[in-house]
Amino acid sequence: MDIQFNPKRHTKICNKVRKVHCLDTTKCMLGFVNRSINSCIYMVDFHKREIIIGSLSGKILAGIPASLVRKEGFKVYDKILSKAEKRWLLKMNSKANEIFRSYSDPEMRMELVLSYDLKAKAPDGREVILHHRLVPYQFDDNGNLWLALCTISALPLTNKLTKASIECIKTGERYDYVDDEFVSSEYKTLTEDEISILGYLADGVALKQIGEKIGISLRAVERKKQSALGKLGAPTQASAVYRAKSIGLI
Repeated sequence: MDIQFNPKRHTKICNKVRKVHCLDTTKCMLGFVNRSINSCIYMVDFHKREIIIGSLSGKILAGIPASLVRKEGFKVYDKILSKAEKRWLLKMNSKANEIFRSYSDPEMRMELVLSYDLKAKAPDGREVILHHRLVPYQFDDNGNLWLALCTISALPLTNKLTKASIECIKTGERYDYVDDEFVSSEYKTLTEDEISILGYLADGVALKQIGEKIGISLRAVERKKQSALGKLGAPTQASAVYRAKSIGLI
């Protein structure tokens, strides 16, 4: 299975399915979509740890039959993922939830697309990359992701590292998963001064001294520091320095 899935098209399909409330009807809708575009779109229930699939011929998840996926739910990953990949997936999902909750507007949350790759071993021994695209369907009262719609593609194994990202279709905002944290892609637009300030902060230099070193006022240093924190999605100075180091900025 090698399906190139457009994010906007994915969201459009998910919007249609969101209007369906009966689970049996939802399954029929998913089956219709799967047959229409020769893909595999399924619903994930994170509370019950179930994978809900409509009518589907063939195999999914690195060659595992759909019937087994229905029966096993999340346990099916035990058959194809290493312990390290499962740990990575659990931590990544937890951090993704934090990004989802950071969007207070429910409508904006529904515009988020989570993409991630997993290295898996098929039952026949082949090693593949499973490329997932997931969009929210429903959140619980605590703001955690409850139901989501997902599509999956099995791609040939390459040397690229496991990765994940979250993109907001409406605004274009993007977060890349780096060293166990989702970091705003705006870090790529940090100015030379902002990077220098982070570097000095990492060395324990006071803000006033930083201003003297790079030739700007204390107020300008404070303003640029806050700008750097925002671009890195870091709530504190310490976390900004940590993230800057983790992505090789300083």
